Amino acid sequence: MNCPTCGASTVEVKAVKAARYRDEIVTVEAESFRCDSCDESFVTPQQMNKCVRAVKNEVRKKNGLLPPEKIVAIRAKLGITQSLLEEALGTGPKVVVKWESGKIIQSRGHDNMLRLLERDPAVLKSLQKIQQLRTAEQTKYESSSSASGTNVGAV
Repeated sequence: MNCPTCGASTVEVKAVKAARYRDEIVTVEAESFRCDSCDESFVTPQQMNKCVRAVKNEVRKKNGLLPPEKIVAIRAKLGITQSLLEEALGTGPKVVVKWESGKIIQSRGHDNMLRLLERDPAVLKSLQKIQQLRTAEQTKYESSSSASGTNVGAV
C-alpha cells in the first residue's frame, strides 16, 4: 500500500495500544500502516473495524460477558431465531444480530438471562409467557384508553 500523503511505500505495523469504549479502557493489538519516507501513519477502514471489534471483545472479557460466538451457540441450542430471542428478552429489533456480530455489547442483565437460558432452556417458555401477558396488558390498556375517549393534554 502506498502512503496517501507522499505516495511512497508503507509497512504494516502492529502495536499494543490503549483504547476506550464508553467508560472502559483496555489494551489491544492494533494494526496500521507507516510510511517509509515521510513517517506518516494511517489505518484502513478494515484495520479500524478490526480494532473496534478487538476493543469490544476485550471489554466483554474484562466484564465477564459472553463473547458473540457463545451467544450464537446458546441461541442455536435453544433452536430459535434471532427475532424470537429478541422478543423473549424484550429487546429492540436487530439487537441479537448486533450482539452476535460483535457490533454492540450486551448489558449484564441480558448476559445473565442468556446464561440462564443456556443452563435451563425451559426458562424460554417462561419468558415467552411473560411477553404474552405484557402484550395482553398493553392491548387492554390501549382499548380502554381509546374506548373512554381520553383527551391527551399537556401534563
